Parts: sequence; C-alpha cells; structure tokens
Amino acid sequence: MNTLKTIVYMGSLHGFFTFYLPYQIALYDKMLFDLGSLHFLAFALWALGSMMIVQCSVDSIRHGRGTPAHLDPPKDLVIAGWYRHVRNPIYLGALLVLFGFIIWFCSALLVAYFIFFLVTYHILIIFFEEPVLRNKFGKTYEEYCQNVPRWVPKLR
Repeated sequence: MNTLKTIVYMGSLHGFFTFYLPYQIALYDKMLFDLGSLHFLAFALWALGSMMIVQCSVDSIRHGRGTPAHLDPPKDLVIAGWYRHVRNPIYLGALLVLFGFIIWFCSALLVAYFIFFLVTYHILIIFFEEPVLRNKFGKTYEEYCQNVPRWVPKLR
C-alpha cells in the first residue's frame, strides 16, 4: 500500500511541479542565450535528479516503512542510500531536475522558479520537517544532523 501511495503522491507533486510546470513555463519564455553543446548537460541533471527522487522514495518505503509524503511519513529514520550523504536528497534531486531545465531552455522565468523552490524547500525544512523529525526521532536524528549535511552531499 505504501508503494501505491508513494507513486500517487510523488507522481502528482513532483510530476507536476518538477517536470510538467517547468516545461510549460519554458515554452512561454524566450531563451536568454545559447549554451551550445552545454545544453546536453541537462540530460545528466534530469537523469541524476530523477534517479535520486525515485531511489529515495523506494528507501522511504523499504527502510522507513512509510512514504515520502508529509501526511504519511516514514515510521523509521531513513539513513540509507542518498540519505547517508545529504539530509534532503528528494528536494536536491528536484532542484537538479529544475537546474537541467534552466540549462536546456536558458529561461529567466525558470531561474526565478528555481529560486522560489530553493527558498520554499529551505523554509519547509527549517520550520516544519526538522522540528518534526527532532521530536519523533530525538537523539538519533540529532546525531544524524551532525554527521550529514542538509544540502551539499558529503561523499565519504
């Protein structure tokens, strides 16, 4: 059941806000400049970001016994996969996908969209997610925070 809920939640939210809406925004904006062959870097960013989102969703189900959704969060603290390197890999994956759209379309509107989501994710993390996780997992989460950075992956 967690798998189905995750597919619906992640497919609808990230499907819309991470993939569909940025593409639609880019269609209505002019290209600021041409990056030439660097445009193709977007494919790597789309692939890496998408893979991070999917793998972290699977880890939330397998290791956390829940879903990535705020309304049905994991019951156990997930420290597997990408979560060993960065505390917010799903958001980081989404931002990589959005950055891929920026590189592909060179759109000023997409830059603003990216900044909006970066700020929104950061506020959500600081004022909602981290306090909830501290209350739920206590010292275990505090130790995790001391060892794993919030945004920039620490590859060991």
